[in-house]
Amino acid sequence: MDAKIDFLYLSEEDMIKAGVKDMASCVEVMEDLLITLYKGDYVMGGANHNSHGCMIMFPDDPQFEGMPKNADDRRFMAMPAYLGGRYQMAGMKWYGSNVDNKKKGLPRSILMMMLNDKDTGAPLA
Repeated sequence: MDAKIDFLYLSEEDMIKAGVKDMASCVEVMEDLLITLYKGDYVMGGANHNSHGCMIMFPDDPQFEGMPKNADDRRFMAMPAYLGGRYQMAGMKWYGSNVDNKKKGLPRSILMMMLNDKDTGAPLA
């Protein structure tokens, strides 16, 4: 069998071209999302299926060279979820955060979203 897994990578510029700044559409989708959440048609991480995510926080005094040191707002976080309703999608938000990013001209948090087929796990976008 020649199964093919293909996915679409969208940069920030691609997302803007795709309409993420269309506020009327965003509000409509968010309303539907909140209705779906209210109905309980979702699963998030953790044993309670409602955890906000898994966070990496660094030690105050790292024992290994190169390991980041704990600081204000310095962390990495994975936030997996499944959303039912009209979406029927699994996905994850992954982000790193460091308040010192501002000194480098970067946003405090830099994130990436991944969407997966709910049945196969194949990446979609």
